Amino acid sequence: MTSINENIISEAEERNRNLLADELLKLIEIYHPHEEPGVSRETVAAYSEALTGGAQGSFDRGTFDETVNARLTDAETWADADSFYALGTDRISIYPGSWHDDIGRSTDVREYIRYLRDEADEFESFSSQGTGYGIPESDLIDIVAVVGRTDPDAVKARIEDLRDGGAIVEGPDQHPDARVRLAEDADEVQDPTLDK
Repeated sequence: MTSINENIISEAEERNRNLLADELLKLIEIYHPHEEPGVSRETVAAYSEALTGGAQGSFDRGTFDETVNARLTDAETWADADSFYALGTDRISIYPGSWHDDIGRSTDVREYIRYLRDEADEFESFSSQGTGYGIPESDLIDIVAVVGRTDPDAVKARIEDLRDGGAIVEGPDQHPDARVRLAEDADEVQDPTLDK
């Protein structure tokens, strides 16, 4: 029987009708204690059931289950931001199995940036589109927290320490999703509009 983390339930209920399937899976994957990559289907079902009987009464378990099943893929590498990844026969993750296999349990932010830049070619967040080159900080925090199975606040603090120490650079902090990259990449990648 799965032991429920009431903080996950509270956070999910706070979002009420605005709670998306990927947000719930991310909450479970970050905050529910587990030793293996991803979370078991049984664990996901236990949280879904707890939310169905919750005080808010607005969580639709059937719709949630349908959404998870429709978006589930066996892909070992990044498919897209809408996919959930089957890890073996009974586990689910918001990130692909290859990421868990290759860098799982590491909490080294620089290692994740290098990996996503060099090894995860299919991961489109590390591109020069939108707000610049690099990984949006919020995505990086989620990836390290989920794949590294660590606290997102600790990841955010580590990013700030690395930035303050000059090991990584970011776009403007005032941007809601400033992109993070290694300082060693800063000279190679510049916004071409800055030279004009």
